[in-house]
Order: sequence, then C-alpha cells, then structure tokens
Amino acid sequence: MKLRKTFIYILIGALSLASCSENRLIENPVDQFPLEDPLRSESDMRYLLNGVYDQYSTAAGFGTDILVFGDLISDNVFITSQNTDVAYRTTGFLNWSADISDFGMLDELYDGIVLANAVINDKSLPETPTVLNYKGEARIARALGYYYAVSFYSPNPTSGVNQEYGVPLNLGKYDPNAKLPRASVSEVYDLIISDLTTALSTMTNETPTDNNGAPNKGFLSPTAARLLLSRIYLTRGATGDYQKALEYSNQIISSAGTNSFGFVSKSDYVNYFTSSDISVSENRPETIWEINMTSTPSENTGVNNSISSFYASNGTKRRFLFRKSFYDSFLSTDVRKGLLTTTPALNEGTNVPPGVWTRKYIRTTSEGNFTQNVKVFRMSEAYLNKIEALNKLGNTTQALTELNAFATSRGGSIYTSASIENILTERRKEFFAEGQRFFDLKRNNLGFSNTTNCYSIVCSVLGNDKLFVIPMPLREMNLNNNMKQYPGW
Repeated sequence: MKLRKTFIYILIGALSLASCSENRLIENPVDQFPLEDPLRSESDMRYLLNGVYDQYSTAAGFGTDILVFGDLISDNVFITSQNTDVAYRTTGFLNWSADISDFGMLDELYDGIVLANAVINDKSLPETPTVLNYKGEARIARALGYYYAVSFYSPNPTSGVNQEYGVPLNLGKYDPNAKLPRASVSEVYDLIISDLTTALSTMTNETPTDNNGAPNKGFLSPTAARLLLSRIYLTRGATGDYQKALEYSNQIISSAGTNSFGFVSKSDYVNYFTSSDISVSENRPETIWEINMTSTPSENTGVNNSISSFYASNGTKRRFLFRKSFYDSFLSTDVRKGLLTTTPALNEGTNVPPGVWTRKYIRTTSEGNFTQNVKVFRMSEAYLNKIEALNKLGNTTQALTELNAFATSRGGSIYTSASIENILTERRKEFFAEGQRFFDLKRNNLGFSNTTNCYSIVCSVLGNDKLFVIPMPLREMNLNNNMKQYPGW
C-alpha cells in the first residue's frame, strides 16, 4: 500500500489469519500490538492508522469484495453459467443464505474500526495539529467502515421497516468478551455523521498525505468526509438531509482545483482508468480516495483475488460480464463506452446475448501485475450527488440542467426529465464496475430485474426484498447471544 509500515506488518498478518477462521466482529490480535498500551509518539499513531488502511484494502474489503458486491447484487453484472470458477457464484446467482455466502467484508470493516478506535480514543499524546489530523483521519475511516456495514447489513433508513436492525457499535477499547447487540439504524447514522463532522471541525490538512507528508490519494481527507456526508444525507433522508447533501456536494465542486483535487476531462477519461503508467492513472485529481497496491505480496491481492482478475478481459472464461443491453445504451460519442468492449465475445454456447467486458481494471501497470490502485471515491460523484439532492428537494428544473450538463461532458445521451430513474441511469453509466449500483438502488428503495443472462432462479428483486440486507454471519450468531438475525434469514 506504499505506506512504509514497520510493526504494523505483524499486526495485519495476524489479522489476515484470523479472518480466515473464526474471526468475530470485535476480534483483533492485540497480543501483536497491545492496543490498551499508551502510544509513545506521533509515529506510533501514524503506523496504527496505516493498519486501518491495510485492513480495508484486503480482498474481502475494498481491495475487491465490497466493490464487486455493489455490482453483482444488481442489474449490472452477470457470471456466465459455464464458468468453472466458483468465486462469487453464490452472490452472482442471488442464492446465498445465513450460513453459506461469499461475504467476508464485515470482519475486515470491524477490524479496521477497532484500529481506528485506538487512534480516536488515545489520551497519551498531546493534541498537536498532527495528532488532531490523525484522529480526524481515523474518524473518517471509522465512519467509512460503519457506513458500508450498515449499508450492507441493515435496511435502508427510508424503507420504513426493521429500523431496529442496525449494526453493532464498537467505540471503546478492545474487549474479546464483548457481545455487542445491534444498534438501531438511526443510531448508526448518527455516529457516522458525528464522526465526519467532528473530523471536519478538527482537521487542518486538506490534502491527503502519506507518512512523509507527500500527497497521496490512498489516505482519507476532509474532501472524502464531505463526499461521504453528501452520500450519507442522501441515504438517511431525514428532515433537512437533502439540503445538507446539496451543500456538501457544492463544497466539493466549488473547491475543485485546490488541495490536489479536480475533475477528469473527457479527453483524459479513458486513460485515467486504463493507462499502465501509474503517473497517468494513480493519485490523480479526479480521485478522492483509492486503495494503494504494489507488487509486494503483503500489499497485493494477487491473481486469485485481484479485482482485475474478475473484470479484466484476460481470457475466454474470466469472469464478470456486463449485459449487452447496457453496452447498447451508450451513444457512440460517450467516452465511457470506450471502457466497455465486446472483444472477445464470451458466449460459450449459453450466453445469449454475449457478455461485454469492462476495461476499467487492468492486470499490469508500470509497477507490476495486479498493482493497479482501486478507485473508491471520485470527484465526479459530487455532481451526481448534487443532482439527486436537487431532485429530492423538488428542484427538478435545475436538476435536469445539471444532469444534461454532466451527460454532455461525457458525450452522453440528453434527458427530457430529471426523474430519479434517469439520474440513476446516469450514475450507472458513470460508476459501472465501481460498486455503486447496489447502493443507488437500495438508497431509493428500488429493485431490479435481469431480463437477459440470468442463470439463477432469482432474476428479479423487489426494493424491499431481504436480498438487499446481507444476513449476519452464522458464527457471530452462534457466539453472540445478543445478536439478532435480520428477519427473513
């Protein structure tokens, strides 16, 4: 992850082993780095914070799974019925259960949260500007972990159902004997918003920087907090929330060109994703936060787990494909169509129509195989969050103007109305293969239907379906008698 870590390697190595066995939501290998001991220096705090990124960057975290699930559990991606690789087939076929699933991201998120807690709760170091920035960064990281946990494992806040089924809130010291119950959905969102707004009020460094103070988009920044807040307020939908979503989106848009952030141009768009030259594709102004990857084994998910292994056109049996109807929805002038390709056509006798590849993920960069940084947050989302907020505030005239301006900037189709369906269509075109489709649909209480290339008994999912709420892992249910399973599972 290009973080120049020292003792944190030991910690994360033990974490990775634990995650493959009986890891729990509150587990952490504290014997490798005693989190209850006071930190001795700002460097200690930095290294501990680096561990949060290490945990989030795993294949079960943002390195692959979280983004993959966002497209698999939607109408975006299908897995060919002839693919002999079993990875993600349960998810892709919408056929999982509480005891049989591909979902391991909850462990990674909570392991990162435990490390973030150690930074946030530390009382041993004077609150210098550096320490305050580190603690703010940890709060953003904790909010990020809880946002994805509650988004996957709890109902949508505006769904009106089962709002007592949030996720457990672990905010204190590590306790291996803790049996945390679910908080309510509203309590989780309150914490997330508190963390992000506190970070914004205490951080003075607007530019994301690495251990040596060099700009590096692999680190969370106040801009990431603002973008996440705009998404959070769009999702929670309480009184005044859509106005706040609009305000935070506007803050990001108006600050473009400062603190290493800016919007990718149409001419640079394809290279931003596909260039093997990392000076062109990584740490760019368009990126707000990305997962850093290198060729070092401890910082690389490798061939079996790399997100490029599932998306890139590396052979006739690899793995995730988009539907031809989605490809056909782009105008020939739309720059984003250049990130999809029908070569090689993959039908294997059963895929009718043949699937379409994406070029957003490549195998090899100038640093080696499977070293492409994984983009998680982009500046362009601020525009689309703004448009959705305008729609929900009833300002459909301005929403339509902004929607068509954004589509035109990509060479895309012009819309006649700023309906939520049209806005989500534009978001789908902008963020395919980036893991947002599931969250876009769920946030708006919408389902999806796969009318082609459906190789499962489940081809349509309603907006209130239990498939939009991932079941709590069975091992957690068995070990924690305070945990309640989501209804229906």
